[in-house]
Amino acid sequence: MNEKVLNALKELNIEYKEFEEAGLTKTVDDAAKTLNIERGQVAKSILVKPSKKNFAMIIASGDKKISSKKMRAYFDCKTSFANAEDTFKLTGFTFGGVCPFGIDKDIDVLVDKSMKRFDALYIACGSDSSLAKMTYEEILEKISNIEVDLTED
Repeated sequence: MNEKVLNALKELNIEYKEFEEAGLTKTVDDAAKTLNIERGQVAKSILVKPSKKNFAMIIASGDKKISSKKMRAYFDCKTSFANAEDTFKLTGFTFGGVCPFGIDKDIDVLVDKSMKRFDALYIACGSDSSLAKMTYEEILEKISNIEVDLTED
């Protein structure tokens, strides 16, 4: 696991689980199947680029789609999803392991309300074989307190 992620997890006192087999948590479906949980309990971290602002990361429930219309209204400009190259360059993570732990402080992290309905959420820890179990309140307290509504069914 990435050293920056490990340090961030320790500093924030967040417990995590690392699986021996790679790829077990690469997608929302993979993580849900591996842990025998609902897709919505998987907290996906998506990097986006508003045309007039810096990159931002949205953490949202795995069973919801991030709404382009809601992003446009929130950022007050056109917003696109970051590609794999930009995501890796800015976070150091590849798709399937993108997480808010140990990333550049210039990247605003937005916490979507879609996750509020679950007692336990599982968020990637920088690889496709690691997850941290957190509550919605812990995500707001330890990762970011910027609460948004940017998803749709």
